[in-house]
Amino acid sequence: MDSYIYIIIGMSASFLLSISLLLFYLKYRKNIIQQQYQMKEAEVQHQKDLLYTVINSQEQERKRIGMDLHDEVGSVLSSLRLMIEDFADKNQQEQSKQFNTQSKKTIDNIIGSVRSISHNLSPMFKGSYGFSDALYNFTDGINASGRIRINLSFEDNSLEVPLSQTEALTFYRVLIEMINNTIKHAEADHINIGFSLKENIFHIDYADDGKGLDKELGSKKRGMGLRNIESRLSMVAATYTIDYNAEKGYHAVITFSTKAQ
Repeated sequence: MDSYIYIIIGMSASFLLSISLLLFYLKYRKNIIQQQYQMKEAEVQHQKDLLYTVINSQEQERKRIGMDLHDEVGSVLSSLRLMIEDFADKNQQEQSKQFNTQSKKTIDNIIGSVRSISHNLSPMFKGSYGFSDALYNFTDGINASGRIRINLSFEDNSLEVPLSQTEALTFYRVLIEMINNTIKHAEADHINIGFSLKENIFHIDYADDGKGLDKELGSKKRGMGLRNIESRLSMVAATYTIDYNAEKGYHAVITFSTKAQ
């Protein structure tokens, strides 16, 4: 009888020990997985921080170049224009007057170009305020060239999206990149960009009527332009979806949640 009791006690002890070892292993495994997840999350955050630092440095450099263009080159050209005007007043010969008129016109064009480059490098808007104005300023210049037609459409509430300076600048840069890609590669005649705000989700719908983007090329060999767009949007937690089933041209949608704003 006693031997049976000892056997039962021994089996129970072995069972409890096995359960304890199993629980210890599961807990140890859980800790390892959790540590790996935390390390991966920390690495992702580190990459985001690096990306933010790089892009922020690029924006600061653009701002510096824009200010230098506006302040230094612009002021020198303005001074040169005044000198030509003074020269024109003192020299009334017909040929001289024609030269001076043409020179002033050329300088005015250069001043306008410098001002446009300066504004595009460092658009003057704070948060979402001025976002649409900056886009219209950029697209108006392209439309004036007659090379391609860009149509912007804003739903009423989309102009009230609460964007930070970084977010507004990110969407501006991304759209400039997309427009430049269309002009360089798509052989398109029209670009349509629509903005809307639905249930706290800001939508940017971009479409052109060019030759489109090859699905296989887009998934396996993404160009620098696409990678740059995705990197910028990931910095502000926005998503970027390409519609490869579009009947014609290139169609992409950017979505951004404003709930955290």
